[in-house]
Amino acid sequence: MKPLVTTVRALSELATDLSPDAVSSSAILFEFSTQEVDFLLAADDDEEVQRIVIMREQNARERFVPEHLVSLRRDVLSRMKSFAERARTPGPLFLPRQWHQYKYNNYIAFRATPKADAHSSRWITEVTPGDRADIIFWATTTSDNKSTLEEFDSRRPPAPELDGVWTQTVAAAQEHFAQARSQPVDVDMSLPALEQSTTKGWAYEQWLEAISKEQRAFIEADTDKSIRLRGPAGSGKTLALSLKSIREVLNARETGRDTRVLVVTHSWALAAQISDSIDSMGLGLLHEIDVLPLLEIAKTISPQYVQDVSSGFSLIGEDSLSGKQAQLDEIQEVLDDFITGDWITYKGGVSEGLRTRFDSAENDERRALAWDLLIEFGSVIGAAAIFPGAGSELRYFQLPRASWMLPINTREDLRVVFELYTRYWASLDERSLTTSDQVLADFLIHMSTNSWNRARRVQGYDLVFVDEFHLFSPLERQVLHYLTRDTSIYPRVFMAVDPRQSPSEAFIGLAAHETRSSSGVSADDNLGVVANFELTTIHRFTPQILELIKHVHHEFPTLDLGQEWDIDFTQVESAQAGGCLPRLISAASRSGEEDDIVRAVQALYPSGRLALAVVDFRQWQRFSRLASRIGHSGKFHVSTVSGRSDIEGLGYRRRGLVVGTAEYLAGLQFDSVLVAGIPDMNASAPTANERIRYLSLLYLALSRAQGEVRVFVNEDDGGAPEVLLRAVANHLMESDQGSLV
Repeated sequence: MKPLVTTVRALSELATDLSPDAVSSSAILFEFSTQEVDFLLAADDDEEVQRIVIMREQNARERFVPEHLVSLRRDVLSRMKSFAERARTPGPLFLPRQWHQYKYNNYIAFRATPKADAHSSRWITEVTPGDRADIIFWATTTSDNKSTLEEFDSRRPPAPELDGVWTQTVAAAQEHFAQARSQPVDVDMSLPALEQSTTKGWAYEQWLEAISKEQRAFIEADTDKSIRLRGPAGSGKTLALSLKSIREVLNARETGRDTRVLVVTHSWALAAQISDSIDSMGLGLLHEIDVLPLLEIAKTISPQYVQDVSSGFSLIGEDSLSGKQAQLDEIQEVLDDFITGDWITYKGGVSEGLRTRFDSAENDERRALAWDLLIEFGSVIGAAAIFPGAGSELRYFQLPRASWMLPINTREDLRVVFELYTRYWASLDERSLTTSDQVLADFLIHMSTNSWNRARRVQGYDLVFVDEFHLFSPLERQVLHYLTRDTSIYPRVFMAVDPRQSPSEAFIGLAAHETRSSSGVSADDNLGVVANFELTTIHRFTPQILELIKHVHHEFPTLDLGQEWDIDFTQVESAQAGGCLPRLISAASRSGEEDDIVRAVQALYPSGRLALAVVDFRQWQRFSRLASRIGHSGKFHVSTVSGRSDIEGLGYRRRGLVVGTAEYLAGLQFDSVLVAGIPDMNASAPTANERIRYLSLLYLALSRAQGEVRVFVNEDDGGAPEVLLRAVANHLMESDQGSLV
């Protein structure tokens, strides 16, 4: 028996369904082995972090979970992570009823997974004493191999000795990640946000000479009304926002006006990129401009955070982007536990539509329901300052419903949703956790007070710029209206929107088409007259790639985002020099397709940044294993992107291969992109929505490339979809024969 010692952060990364074979190529995981113990740490883990010890059977083929639970690996790992978080909370450890816990001394047994498990598997765990609250996952019992905690205690093997080797391992991990972040200049490569990569270190005046006429029109537009800036990927929206914020500050300085400008983002990563871009334009310190994620603004101003620094509560996620993903995982767990437990007592009274969604065994349907609950919990219940307790359920029942909300109208439907909200709140409270939505809901309450109405004259902003506005929830959009300091006029908010990205698609992918709520509370609410500006010049990719993207765009109907999100691609042009035609490589089998991809990596690797974009998330494990094989060859530096948090952990190399699903590569650009993992869109996609989603992801993958695109298909997955065959027929792509085996 050789134990594995890991951490909550590392388990969270594994729970993204990363293939075990791809761990070695992950940008944020580090493996270290001794003769007695294996270690798996994540970036930023330190010596004081809680340790999770997994006692594994000797020579087991599965590295992270018991072999009989391999098919449920993601759910098992998520529950292990959740248990460890609960164990860190001071005071008695309480688990949800659906976990069916049993305690004896320091031991706790509970169900290993919320999903149906034919073996009725249960973990036997131990929470060690001390502030660190280390966890030992000793073993699993099954219906065929039952054991009580008393029996296990009488024959328990000794726990591994970790103290000396733990210090050594943490030091090795810190050295590994430090080296990854500081490679020699001759191999450095940055993978910034798409629009920011175009700044090239140019001065502000140089950019004013180089921008397109559409960008100039936006930058020079009056600020007497709010403006929505719309454009497809690569059109320079972020750059235009940055230049306009600078222009307004310079104009104010010339006229002697005091002005405060805020650039709001959804994530720290984008905030840092915009801030670096502004700093690089040779104008010195522009102290009038703040560039911050919305969540950071709330934490800075909200009295609950300014005054109460000793509550003991921890925030899940460092910004709205990571926070929302963490909330989705929490809601998914509460939902799964509820469905396998008490749902039977509610289902008879709810409407048929909601009952069908709860009873569905489809993962996409369940994920979509979790998203709808996320919007309901944060933007409806939380925004109304309704907390679980006496009389709170009735207050929820009396809230007026809007068209963007989850369509639930019966009293029993509302009751089951509020029951889930209560359990979600209790689950977080038991572990002393709070969410970005809860922070923003508290912040919204504060911003409606007289004290903020006075304070905003000093702390508020004259102009507010919002990048990636399409990712902001209804709750977050309400907060934006209160950030300006002049209450006598409509807020002046300048919003950059990508019409082909919706927030639900950004977080739950294909399942987005099963959602019932919408983020689309009108962008114009409380903003008065809003002007629309369109960006129609592409600065990122060649005319040949643009023509293929246009072709894909016209092949599917308008996504269900409302008329205001449409873009006329007939007006879009590329400002780049011409390049080669995109290529379609068709193999006879999946293994042949992988061989073709390896050959393409060998050919294109020396020419610059390279990505392998996987269209179908269901094929992610296959391609993460391929990434591992390529990385282990020793010839290539390979990074895998299995979640949005991985983007910030990428190695910075001029020559490198980044492998990830198309949706997680959004915001990055590459010299060449290999597109693979395309499902049979001609036959296997059972619904029109799924077909649209795959085409949308294909569009996203193609738009990551600057110079060259190669698309790989195979006969095992149905061959080339019609949209690509028509591109070949229209001379928008070249067709190549791939491997015949």
